Amino acid sequence: MKIKIIKDSTVTETEITVKCAAVDENLKRLLGELEHNNAKLTGRIDDKTFLISAEMIYYIESVDEKTFIYSQNKVYETDYKLYQTEQLLPQSDFVRISKNCILNISKLTSVKPLLNGKMEVHMNNGEVQIVNRHYLKDFKSKFGL
Repeated sequence: MKIKIIKDSTVTETEITVKCAAVDENLKRLLGELEHNNAKLTGRIDDKTFLISAEMIYYIESVDEKTFIYSQNKVYETDYKLYQTEQLLPQSDFVRISKNCILNISKLTSVKPLLNGKMEVHMNNGEVQIVNRHYLKDFKSKFGL
């Protein structure tokens, strides 16, 4: 694969053109990542609504039929269902770790296996989450274990 970047000061919007013989799975994955790169969700704190970019999100959790987006030091409530956020966010960075939680892998500092087959993950904001056994295989694959 060749990548060519052409700088042009007259360009007002970045454009990406892909030339290929055929669209294979790797190309589909790459295009999907490009499309999700600017993913933003909306969330509320009190009566204010905020745009939250994917890179700001540490994890998303569903509790009592409500969905919450956690950033470094804020918690937003959102109208999205957990499965909807999973579809909107870049799959290379986000992974489901339990029935009610999706985690941003780029925010992890360390992982620790637990005796019960689960895994403890430490995030760079000091929070700790548990990866359920059912989701461990996918988590290990995305984390590179």
